Amino acid sequence: MSKPKYRFSEHLTVVLESLALVCMAVMTVLIVAQVILRYVFNAPLTWSEELARIVFIYMTFMGIGAAYGRRRHMFVDAIVTLFPMKIQKAIRSLVVGIATVFFLVVMVVTIRMIGDLFRSELNTPALEFPMGLVYLIIPLGLSAFIAQMWINLLKERKEREGG
Repeated sequence: MSKPKYRFSEHLTVVLESLALVCMAVMTVLIVAQVILRYVFNAPLTWSEELARIVFIYMTFMGIGAAYGRRRHMFVDAIVTLFPMKIQKAIRSLVVGIATVFFLVVMVVTIRMIGDLFRSELNTPALEFPMGLVYLIIPLGLSAFIAQMWINLLKERKEREGG
């Protein structure tokens, strides 16, 4: 078991993985059902592709935080490893800081857009699902990603310091 201060990261990763797995299962069932109903019974569902697309979007943004929590995100460090350890730490911190600022900007823009979507009462065509709820996963997923980035940065520092 990990140290108590990193349990939040582990729990967050497990929750995100579980939700992404549920999304994958739902998407699979929807697509298989759509294929069977369309080609075997010649009676396609009018809403399944739209719901599968929404579920895919949710799965993607949950998977971002889950993958980072498991350290499975791509990180090109070929140049970074050429520097002394102190500079490597600074570069990693700078990268996480810049990424955080970028994601916070994306979140602010997205939250404003979500508000506009709710005010305009824009819905998806087949399901009539509020578009604001479709986009809600973006700030939620990015929040989890930001948390995982900072927690992993702290973990890496502690591991390198031997603590």
